[in-house]
Amino acid sequence: MMRIIWILLLSLTIGGCSTIAPTEITPPAAPKATPKDRQTALNRIQSWWLNGKIAVQTKQDSGSATVAWTQNQRRYTISLLGPLGSHGMRLSGQPGRVTLQTSDGKSFSAKSPEQLLAEKWGFQLPVSNMNYWIRGLPVPGTPANTQLDPYGRLTALRQQGWNIQYLSYANVNGVDLPEKLSITSSSLRVKIIVYQWRI
Repeated sequence: MMRIIWILLLSLTIGGCSTIAPTEITPPAAPKATPKDRQTALNRIQSWWLNGKIAVQTKQDSGSATVAWTQNQRRYTISLLGPLGSHGMRLSGQPGRVTLQTSDGKSFSAKSPEQLLAEKWGFQLPVSNMNYWIRGLPVPGTPANTQLDPYGRLTALRQQGWNIQYLSYANVNGVDLPEKLSITSSSLRVKIIVYQWRI
């Protein structure tokens, strides 16, 4: 269980999971924007707080946890709490430094979340991409295949071997942000439900 909670936490700083297609397109509260205008608005969002739930499934294990994520420009703190309040963890980072603190007082550090995950569990994940994917953006400078709904929002994204699906959106201060999203690879599935956004 501790292993899957590690993956839950570090995969957050990727995205979240199954191959379920959206069943309903909810119109945005704001007027329809062009994809370029929407991308510009999303890129302006550099600080936020969200809470929700994350679930991870590997070929060997699965688990879920509640999550609280605070992003302040390039600094972030992501806290996870497992079922019944167990296995609490907090990941704090900025470019060049990431620290993971566990509920039993242990602390682990690395130069990046990718390095931390690889060193502790042997997983190779594009962890830092989640900063973009959680906002409904492709990672810039990297090839991507995208699908948009009639309102210019991402419904599907394929990038770096990951399939990301955006199942629903919530309007936050006039901007539509992902409310339910999923990511799959050949070995990992992560699903995120955001209960509340603040930007």
